Amino acid sequence: MSILKYRDREYSCHRGETILDALLRQKVDLSYGCKQGICQACMLRSNITPPDYTQNNLTTDQRSKNCFLACQWQPEEDVCIDPVESQSFVNARVVSKSLLSQDVLRLTLEFQKPFEFHAGQFVNLKKSEQVIRSYSIASTPNHSNTVEFHIRLLTNGQFSQWAFHELEHGDVIPVSEPKGNCIYNTKGANENLLLIGTGTGLAPLLGIVTDAFEHGHSGRIHLFHGSHISEGLYLNTKLTQLSEKYENFYYSGCVSREASAVFFNGRANDMAFSQYPDLKGWRVFVCGNPEMIKDSQKRAFLNGASCGHIFSDAFLLNQ
Repeated sequence: MSILKYRDREYSCHRGETILDALLRQKVDLSYGCKQGICQACMLRSNITPPDYTQNNLTTDQRSKNCFLACQWQPEEDVCIDPVESQSFVNARVVSKSLLSQDVLRLTLEFQKPFEFHAGQFVNLKKSEQVIRSYSIASTPNHSNTVEFHIRLLTNGQFSQWAFHELEHGDVIPVSEPKGNCIYNTKGANENLLLIGTGTGLAPLLGIVTDAFEHGHSGRIHLFHGSHISEGLYLNTKLTQLSEKYENFYYSGCVSREASAVFFNGRANDMAFSQYPDLKGWRVFVCGNPEMIKDSQKRAFLNGASCGHIFSDAFLLNQ
């Protein structure tokens, strides 16, 4: 066990436990989001040089200041840690709330000034200083300066419960700068695209597909969306209509825990990789459950996709 010194108090950190989990276990109020080392909401600073793996995607300046991601570091020695300056946020106003299914909310925010992002990226949304959560953008840049998110309602979700039941039209939400490289490459209009998503991991994939359409993508596009049950395929009608509108777009809904006469029976990634055993020259996008993503990255590579052409965003259900 190691000792964490934070704000002049000492806290225990069990072997194999991350600094974030240790502090949360002992009721320390900390910002956090994805718990995957992606959103950077849990960034802290240490008195010693952190391991390289705790500084992935941090800037040179942040690294030089011994900043690290608390959700990644499992210390084996005592560490003194301090908070760092908050990340930059801009305010956006709620202009629309609607249900895509019983437990998925479409939330649309409007910015006063142009908000620059790439379809498929994610941002951190702030309810309070302690409740900051990561959500992928489901829309493409537009003249109305609006951004759309798909938020799943979770039983103990501090952010999602608030968004569903308390957030009202006209309310203001602080939004971080966009992050992530799970985006459409406008220079690859002839390349084939394979997209695999589970649950609300569909959100960034919808943005990527829409972006591809808007740029006149000519290669094959096949989107597999997976859910345990058919009700979880919350954009089935819209995606089916898109497949009828665009000759190069194919949509496959997959259910893994019920027999269906309408959808594919099985996991989305299993269906995708069995249908496309040769992915040489393809771009692969995978979003959703972290374990599914880890498995899919390996299988996409084994099926011939280049490591540099496999893109993903994974978030734990902690909203």
